[in-house]
Amino acid sequence: MAIYPVPTLHERLNVFFGDLFQEMRKAPPQAYGNFLARAEKEFRRVGCREKNSAGVENILIVRLDGIGDVILTSGFLREVRKNFPKARITLLVSSDTRSVVELCPYVNEILSLDRKFFYGSFVERLEKIAVFCRDNFWQKKFSIAFSPRWHNDTLPSLILAWMSGACERIGYGTYPFQSWTGDPPAHLAEQDNFFLTKNIVTPKNIIHDADKNFYLLVAAGLKVNQTDLELFYGTADSQHVREMLKDLPPNCKKVLFGLGGRDLNKHYPVEKYLLALKELAKKNLVFVIVGGKSELEDAKFIEQNMPHGKVLNLVGKTTLREVEALAAQADFYLGNDTGTLHIAAAAKIPVLGIYHTAADKANISPAVLCPFRRFAPYQTKAIILRPAHQLEDCAKRLPIYGWCHADKPHCITQITPQEIVEAFEKLEGL
Repeated sequence: MAIYPVPTLHERLNVFFGDLFQEMRKAPPQAYGNFLARAEKEFRRVGCREKNSAGVENILIVRLDGIGDVILTSGFLREVRKNFPKARITLLVSSDTRSVVELCPYVNEILSLDRKFFYGSFVERLEKIAVFCRDNFWQKKFSIAFSPRWHNDTLPSLILAWMSGACERIGYGTYPFQSWTGDPPAHLAEQDNFFLTKNIVTPKNIIHDADKNFYLLVAAGLKVNQTDLELFYGTADSQHVREMLKDLPPNCKKVLFGLGGRDLNKHYPVEKYLLALKELAKKNLVFVIVGGKSELEDAKFIEQNMPHGKVLNLVGKTTLREVEALAAQADFYLGNDTGTLHIAAAAKIPVLGIYHTAADKANISPAVLCPFRRFAPYQTKAIILRPAHQLEDCAKRLPIYGWCHADKPHCITQITPQEIVEAFEKLEGL
C-alpha cells in the first residue's frame, strides 16, 4: 500500500489560490469580493486563523512607505518587542527603506518589496502577493499582523497582512478619518473590516503620525512604555562619517542640510535657499548637504555659489545609515520636509523645517490634511516655517493633503530667505 505525504499548509494554499486566480481572471470585478470570501474560508479551513496556543509567536509588521514614515515607526518596533519579548518578528518594508532598519535589534527578519511589485491589475497584484506569501509567510503561521500606515492608500498593506494568513490583523484601514469626516462609505467599511480583525480609529487628539503608531498598540490592548524614536546605524557607519567630516574646521557648527522631498511642491527654491545660506555663512557654520540623485544639480549649485569652506556636498555619496550617523554628529538640521528631517529629529538635534502647507490651515482636519502637524519634527527642539496663506489659485480649489495643488515649488515660495535666517537664529537660542 502506497503512502503519500500529507501536503503542507502552504502547499494546500498554493493549490487553492492557483485554482482561484484562474477563475478570477475570467470573472468581472464585481465578483472579486466573493472570491476573497472563499479564500478566507480556506484560510480558516487549513488552520491559519487559529490562535497560537503554545510555542513562540510569529508576528508580522507591514510598513511599505517612505523613509520618514519608517523612522517614525522605530519606536513602534521597540514597543512591539517589549510586548512580545520571545516572539519571532518579521518586518516587511519597501526596498528603498530596507537599509534604515537592517540593524534594528527588535526584529528577527526583514523582507522588502519594490514599489513596482504593486503595478498591474487587481488580480495580477493579488497573484503576486499570494506567491510572495507562499514563499515567505504561510509556513510561519503568524499569530498577529500589524499594518500601522495611516492614510487612504493602505490597501496593499492590508491585503498583505490578510494574505499572510495571520490570525489577528490589527491596523488602520483605507478610511481612518472617521473622527473628522464621519463614518466611511459602506463598501469601504466592509472592505476594511474584512481584511482587519481590529480596524483601529484614532481619536481627534491624536495628530502626529508617530503618535498614531503608538496609539495602534494601545488600542489593541498592548502597553507603550516609551515614545522616543531611534536610529539603527552601526560603528562602521559612524567611522565613515568621521572620515568624511575630518577636514572641517574643528570648532565649526555642522548644519545638516536637506534639499529633497518626495513631492516637488515641498521643495523650497534652491535660489532662495542660497540667499539664506550666504547670510548664515557669516557665522561659524558649515552646511553638510545630503540627498539622492535628484538633488545632485541643486547641491552643486549651492556648493559653487557659497563661500569657500562653507559647504560639504555629500549628495549621492552616503547611505541612509550614514545619513543617520551624520545627523548624530551634526549640530542642527535645516531644510525641507523630508525623511532626512525625521532622521535629524530622531537624533535629537534642533530642526528648522521648511513646510509647504499654509499656516492658516493648521486646524482644519490637522491629522488628515496638515503635514506640518502630522509630520512635525518629533520630540526635539524645532521651528517650522510655512507660508501664511495658500496662493490664490490653490485657495480656489478643493482641499487636499498639504493644501498646495501644484507639481512644483508654489505656495512654499512665499517664505522669504530672511525668515529662514531669523528662524535659524532663534533656533540657536532654544
